[in-house]
Amino acid sequence: MVNIPNLITTLRGLSVPVFIMAIHYSKPDLALLIFLLASISDALDGFLARKLNQVTRVGVIIDPIADKALIDSGFLMLSFNKHVIPVWLSILVISRDAFIVVGAWLLTAFGKIEKVKPDLVGKLTAFLQFATILLSLVYMDAGFGEKLLRGTFILTGTFTALSGVDYAFKGIKELNG
Repeated sequence: MVNIPNLITTLRGLSVPVFIMAIHYSKPDLALLIFLLASISDALDGFLARKLNQVTRVGVIIDPIADKALIDSGFLMLSFNKHVIPVWLSILVISRDAFIVVGAWLLTAFGKIEKVKPDLVGKLTAFLQFATILLSLVYMDAGFGEKLLRGTFILTGTFTALSGVDYAFKGIKELNG
């Protein structure tokens, strides 16, 4: 169904290749602008979907895909292309995302759930991952904040790992129960 929240989500997904190119071609100011707009759109589409009573199955599916495409491409580019984010952190973030997608697919295939609902740890992890990319882009653009960035890497890695373990335990419990 085409509605305003789904259109916003689609535009966020379509911004990902432009975001990738901005990082690749060393335009951190443009990448930062795209990332900020995409982040705002993530909050806006969910708010509008609930406020306008336009939550759709399509929106429930494409929203996390757009989010993961933005986050994972940011981590990949800022690790392997620009060497700002440590490789270990990108591997952790992307592995957790793949693990959650496979787990959600399994739970859905066994008829256990229709949607993975993030809890507080998952939401905090997502926030920290967004913050890591944001601070990395600021560091690329302005060259300051290295100590803050290093602390953010550790915090993001810790919460990403905790969140992955949390989802694993919940998924196993759901499959067994």
